[in-house]
Amino acid sequence: MLVSVCLIVRNEENNLTSALNSIPSNYEVIVVDTGSTDKTVEIALSLGAKVSYYIWNNNFSDARNESIAQAQGDYILILDADEQLCAGSEQKIQNFILQYPQTAGTVTIHNIIDDEINKHRMVRFFPNNPDFFFHGTVHESVVNKGKSVVFEDTNVEVIHTGYQHEQYNEKNKSQRYLNLYMEHLEAHPNDGYMLYQLGKLYYSIHDLQNAKEILVRCLQVGEENNLYFPAMLVIFGYTLKELGQSIEAETILSPYTTNYCSFPDLPFLLGLISMETGNIANIENYFLQALQIGETNKYSSVHGVGTFKAAYNLGVYYEVIGNKNKALKYYQQSADYGYNPAEERIRKINIQ
Repeated sequence: MLVSVCLIVRNEENNLTSALNSIPSNYEVIVVDTGSTDKTVEIALSLGAKVSYYIWNNNFSDARNESIAQAQGDYILILDADEQLCAGSEQKIQNFILQYPQTAGTVTIHNIIDDEINKHRMVRFFPNNPDFFFHGTVHESVVNKGKSVVFEDTNVEVIHTGYQHEQYNEKNKSQRYLNLYMEHLEAHPNDGYMLYQLGKLYYSIHDLQNAKEILVRCLQVGEENNLYFPAMLVIFGYTLKELGQSIEAETILSPYTTNYCSFPDLPFLLGLISMETGNIANIENYFLQALQIGETNKYSSVHGVGTFKAAYNLGVYYEVIGNKNKALKYYQQSADYGYNPAEERIRKINIQ
């Protein structure tokens, strides 16, 4: 059963070797270059990829569809040049095909952003069938006959480093994506997902006022059943918090905790906000709620908010109110995950 891994690339000489070396050796590798001026193509050819060229037209789906049109495999796996497949991917894909033949599958992407890991799931695996293709000029998605795909989880994990600030600024990605988002929203002003992406980008470049304005529009679209919506709420909450508007954030976000009862990021953020608003009684409840939920693969989530980060903040809370035993308990729970700030607090408490 042949699997074809398809990539679209441009000036990725610093990343491509790691991406291609993570792909199982018996997979077909398709690389479509959209205008590289560095050694990207040379590297791809040297590592056995099938390389072709595509004239970039500011439409990611068109380039993706060009790449999958060249695939000879029974199934297609999408990878970016700044990503690497984690160990065990080949076995997980084999198991998935046996359990869910001719079915699309999600992979879990671990976005490395400075010292944090943000996880989210995307459909990246699907049968090599003309019914499956990409749609959307930017933040393109796989559709089946033009409609949303039915999918299962492959359990495949991917490491993505492209959101690191150095790479983001080096390639001027922020301005390029801003232009694409604006162009799309001129034609589709109520596209909630694209409003979320634009608001998230404004937040990432610390343009907080524009982030707030866009995310207010996204909130008003009201697509609460879409997977992006809870992640949007968290970005909105952090935006308001950094604008010094934590009371407004608490008012807006707190009703949603019952809607997304398996999403640890929301109570975690509300715990942080409660620290700022002075709602002392809520701090403990929110961080305990995040711990009870634990980590999630269902939603876009920051690694640790359901485990060691929530435990650490509980330790801080108990230390502040003078409950040394409980503080040590939760610091230790956090430290068990190797979280250095918790280990440091334990050392300081024990020498007092």
